[in-house]
Amino acid sequence: MTRISVKDMADRHVAANQKHWSHDRLTTVGASEVFLCARRTAYAKTETAPDPDHEDRYGARVRGDLIENHFWEPALRGQKPEGVDLLFAGKEQKTLVDGYLSATSDGLLVGVGRDSLSHLGVQDIGSGALVVECKSIDPRVSLKEAKAEHAGQTQVQMGLIRACTPYQPNFALISYADASFLDSITEFAVAFDPAVYAAAKDRARTIMLAEDPAELPPEGKLAGDDECRYCAFKHRCQGALVASIPRDSVAIGVNAMAHLKALVEQHEAADSEADSATHRREDIREQVRVLLRELGTRKVQGDGFSISWFPVKGRKSLDRKAAERAGLDLAPFEHEGDPSERLTITLS
Repeated sequence: MTRISVKDMADRHVAANQKHWSHDRLTTVGASEVFLCARRTAYAKTETAPDPDHEDRYGARVRGDLIENHFWEPALRGQKPEGVDLLFAGKEQKTLVDGYLSATSDGLLVGVGRDSLSHLGVQDIGSGALVVECKSIDPRVSLKEAKAEHAGQTQVQMGLIRACTPYQPNFALISYADASFLDSITEFAVAFDPAVYAAAKDRARTIMLAEDPAELPPEGKLAGDDECRYCAFKHRCQGALVASIPRDSVAIGVNAMAHLKALVEQHEAADSEADSATHRREDIREQVRVLLRELGTRKVQGDGFSISWFPVKGRKSLDRKAAERAGLDLAPFEHEGDPSERLTITLS
C-alpha cells in the first residue's frame, strides 16, 4: 500500500529544495540574526547540533519566500515608476559583508524622488536610494509600528549598502503583506541610524569571536523566554547555565562583598517597583471588568484601542492521586525535564 499524503510530499519538497547561498553564512552574522539572542546565534554559527526534540518548522519561512518571489518582487519590478530601477532583488540578490556582519537585502530602489515617502510623513529621504524589505505577517498580529527585529534588520541592510556600494540610502520601506489577504499591506518607514549599525557590527564580532557560546548571555531567557520557545538549543542552553554554577562556597573579598550588596539592594528596589506596578495593573484591569459589566458588553472597539473579555475553559490535568487509588502505575510515563537553577536573593 502506498501512502498518499500531501503534507508528506510538501515536507519532502521543502527538504529537497533548500536555498543555496554563495556566501558561507557560518562565517558572518546576518542582518536577521544579529539582534537575536547572542548565545542562540553563536550556537548556530558553530554548527552545534539542535536539541533532539526540536522541530524546525518551515511554514513561515516558505510563506515569506512565496510572497516575496511570486508577488512582491514581480510587483515592484513590473510596476516601478519610470526612471526607477530595482537592484539586488529576486535572482539579483547580493550578500554584502562588512567584517563579521552580512546582509542579503530584499531590494534597493534607485532613482526615486526625495519625497517618495511623504505619504508616510517623511518629506525628504535625503537621497535617490530607498531600501525595500518584504515581510508577511499573521493577520492576528496588530501592527502599530515596524517590529523591532525587522527595523534592526533594515538598519543593517542600509549600513552595508552604504559601506559596500556607491548608494547611500537614508531610509528603508518595510512592507507587511497580510498572509491571508495579500491586498492588505501595511508600510513603515525606517530612518538609518549609524549608532544601530555600529552596535550590530560590535555584536557580530563578539558573537563570532566567542570561544564558547555559553560565554555569551542567554538574552532570550533574560528577555522573558519568548525567543526560547523557538530556539533549537533551548535544552543545551539551560544545561550550560546549570553547569556554570560553582560547586563550592568560598570566602570573598571586601570589594566583591560591597559590589554584591549594592546589586542586592538594586534587586530589592526593582522587586518593589515591579510589585507596585503589578498591583496598579491588576487594579486597572478590575476597573475595566466592572465598567464592562455595568455597560453590559464584553467587547469594545475604540479609537486606537480594543477590549475583549471572554470565558476560558479550564485546562485538563491529570489527577495523580485518583490514578494511584485506581491502581494505575504512572511511573513508566514520567519524563524528567531539564535541570534548572534557582537564585534566591534577600535583604536582611
